[in-house]
Amino acid sequence: MKMFSVFRQSYPATSVEHSIYCRFYGGREKNLVVAGANVLRVFRLIPNTDEKVLKKESADGQPPKMKLECLASYTLFGNVMSIASVSLPGSQQDTILMSFAHAKLSLIEYDPVTDNLKTLSLHNFEGMPILVF
Repeated sequence: MKMFSVFRQSYPATSVEHSIYCRFYGGREKNLVVAGANVLRVFRLIPNTDEKVLKKESADGQPPKMKLECLASYTLFGNVMSIASVSLPGSQQDTILMSFAHAKLSLIEYDPVTDNLKTLSLHNFEGMPILVF
């Protein structure tokens, strides 16, 4: 008798557990990249263009308030434990280093050709001895 396990997530993750600010799409614009459970979202920061708010802020000497625009959302095959931005030499965009449960590490970046995430490297450190000095 064979048994198959099935995992179905009823609702997408709504919380944010990790965030970084990096050049996700390349170029000069930086994006806010957030991760919550198994979802990675990319946002653009846009200055608020409401005339009333701009006049009040400029009179107070405060910087303009920003709005978030969600550019992309990606479903991952595991819950993100931590996230970091890495700048590789010669690259116009930043690479994202993500760790997952059970000692797994992934290096990903945005691929403009497929308009999706591209995995550059996968690592599994499970079963490796821990050296204590």
